[in-house]
Amino acid sequence: MDKIAAMPQFKSFVKTLAIAGFACSVVGLLLKMKGVHTGDNLLIVGMSVLAVVAFLLGWIFPNAPEGRMSAIWKFAMTLTGFSLAVVLLGLLFWLMHWYGSITMLILGGGSLAICGIAWLYYFFYIK
Repeated sequence: MDKIAAMPQFKSFVKTLAIAGFACSVVGLLLKMKGVHTGDNLLIVGMSVLAVVAFLLGWIFPNAPEGRMSAIWKFAMTLTGFSLAVVLLGLLFWLMHWYGSITMLILGGGSLAICGIAWLYYFFYIK
């Protein structure tokens, strides 16, 4: 996977996927607010695509700035991406009124808060 992630086509594909997922989510949310049933499907697809893109953060940015602590960087990016994916899926569950949304939002938000504190420590004290 590391060889694939290093290719510029992969990063371009992931950026395009993220833009498409965001656009699909926004259109789906607007249609859902208007009461159109197609909006539900667009919202599910868009939020799921964004969750997959968030989960791939560890492979999109594999190297730390200045090459220091690459193993810790890879772990931090993967954990941040996984937490972001859980939050996005929790938001999807909450919008669709599915069971388990609050648990996903609490777990994902809590782990994102821990990741945010770690990122602040990294950028202000280590760097």
